[in-house]
Amino acid sequence: MTNLIFFGTPGAGKGTQAELISQKYNLTHLSSGHILRQEMTSGELGAEIKSYVDKGVLVPNELVIAMMEKAAKASWMNNQGVIFDGYPRNLEQAESLENFFKTNNLELTAVLNLEISEEEAKKRILLRGQNSGRSDDNPETVSERFKTYHEQTKPLIDYYTASEKIKTIDGAPDIETVFKNISQIIDQFPK
Repeated sequence: MTNLIFFGTPGAGKGTQAELISQKYNLTHLSSGHILRQEMTSGELGAEIKSYVDKGVLVPNELVIAMMEKAAKASWMNNQGVIFDGYPRNLEQAESLENFFKTNNLELTAVLNLEISEEEAKKRILLRGQNSGRSDDNPETVSERFKTYHEQTKPLIDYYTASEKIKTIDGAPDIETVFKNISQIIDQFPK
């Protein structure tokens, strides 16, 4: 079973690449943002979650952990593994995910870190915001999301580097080139 984490700054292309890779390798794409947005529109915690997302700050760990673990458990029966996209976002979530894997006799295969300049990432997000209608793709929220990324999420690079699980990919080229580069890495994993 292949279990991956897609990592990178906001706007690095995690969601796009995770979707392409999930289709190619029969993996379930678990996007924390997508799961949170679903919960905002139809879930009992929707209003509470929306208040955090609209400010560009992270939703509290206990809410995110519970939702991601529930989604992961539901998905493992029908595929070859899982891609976590946008999760974990801080050390508490990373440690919780590690415990979740151990409890379920599973292992993290790799963390795929998409690197892109902050300037390019911001351009992508604002362009996406014009087309997606996402409430968090606006200049004010984007600045807050990058601040949160640098303070809470970026330290996970060191966390996963210590376990030798991290693979860094240049996220700046076109979608097809990045997809090809990620596929080459995945093809090297033991089956």
